Amino acid sequence: MEAQAGEILHDFIQHTLALGLSGLENLSLIPGTVGACPVQNVGAYGAEVKDRIVSVQCFDLETQNFITLSNAQCQFGYRESLFKQQGKRRYVITAVTFALDETFTPKIGYGELAATLAEQYGSQAPTAQQVAQAIIRIRRSKLPDPAEAGNAGSFYKNPVITAEHAARIQQQYPAMPSYPQADGSLKLAAGWLIDQCGLKGKQIGGAAVHDKQALVLVNKNHASAQDVQDLSDYVRQAVWEKFHIHLEPEPNLEPHWDEQPVQHPCAGDSNS
Repeated sequence: MEAQAGEILHDFIQHTLALGLSGLENLSLIPGTVGACPVQNVGAYGAEVKDRIVSVQCFDLETQNFITLSNAQCQFGYRESLFKQQGKRRYVITAVTFALDETFTPKIGYGELAATLAEQYGSQAPTAQQVAQAIIRIRRSKLPDPAEAGNAGSFYKNPVITAEHAARIQQQYPAMPSYPQADGSLKLAAGWLIDQCGLKGKQIGGAAVHDKQALVLVNKNHASAQDVQDLSDYVRQAVWEKFHIHLEPEPNLEPHWDEQPVQHPCAGDSNS
């Protein structure tokens, strides 16, 4: 199914569900447009949009031609893509083609989602619509509405560290959530790391760490770009000092922003 870039992503997902098509339900209520979702390779609750993208239609500002990029050509990674890196400012996304399913295969292994569905439906297999509604309820319960509190959603990538590094942290924090990766490394929850630093509600200028979800930075009171930069640096420094883990911002920080990472002791060795 092809969707135009200006379509609201959440509305498009709900439209696909109404047609009996599944595959995007875990991305329900992610703010933004269809055209923006490939840039970040948006993901939530164990799903990433790259797993459903067949191709991306673009206007190439260098050649002045309309082109179609395959999934592989988009160079998707964890919250990364061609459009966010070397293709930045070159391609204007005009449409995205998705591969969707008529037969629903739920992807509900994410802990909070699984618990919510089990509480509501017990052992009964949920429908795609029910998964979407559960995710909408979860997101509304803990994430600020961008229309009410300006924010860019999750501000940091979930860091991936070695099993040895994780084991050292778990000696002090045995309940630390972690997610095994195929190469033996572990992905950690950036929000949990920030929360352990006691930073919920921390405010610098007009920017603040959200008081319910530490992964989100919000505009509390006419925050300047410098306020957000200073708060982001403060959070990253606190996590480094406590866990020796570097947090990488998800948003592209520009043009005011310094894109170089905060320089910490042992910089470049976050997995040690």
